[in-house]
Amino acid sequence: MSSYKEAEALPTERRRIVAEVSRLSREAGFRRQVLFAYGGRCAVTRVQLRLVDAAHILPVGVYGSADHVRNGIELAPTYHRAFDAGLIYLDERMNMRVNPERVDALKLLKQDAGLENFALPLGKIFLPPDPAQRPARDFILRANRFRRIPA
Repeated sequence: MSSYKEAEALPTERRRIVAEVSRLSREAGFRRQVLFAYGGRCAVTRVQLRLVDAAHILPVGVYGSADHVRNGIELAPTYHRAFDAGLIYLDERMNMRVNPERVDALKLLKQDAGLENFALPLGKIFLPPDPAQRPARDFILRANRFRRIPA
């Protein structure tokens, strides 16, 4: 039986969706370099548990972004998503902060439950011991402009 016919035989809720995916190219070593630099721990929470991501400070699709450890930060998945969405941001002093404009928007939508607990570990991030692997100021500033973070 062909895979198409096998899929047709499955209940609708169990069928796989076949789709073409388009994603931006990334350097394979970026993740490995960032995880090594941060010791496999989230820069915000210090959680390890093999549940961490290598996040780009200046997003991949933005002009001037690079798959370089200095454009990376290791984050737990929830903090990675919040960072990418602009809910939190990294400042020049290496503090992770809440973006007040995003908080106001969440409050208007009554979608801010849990924000206080989420924000508890924010502040000075844990940095790689090697200064050559720490976030570059230029990437931070450009990322904050891109995400429209108030200066």
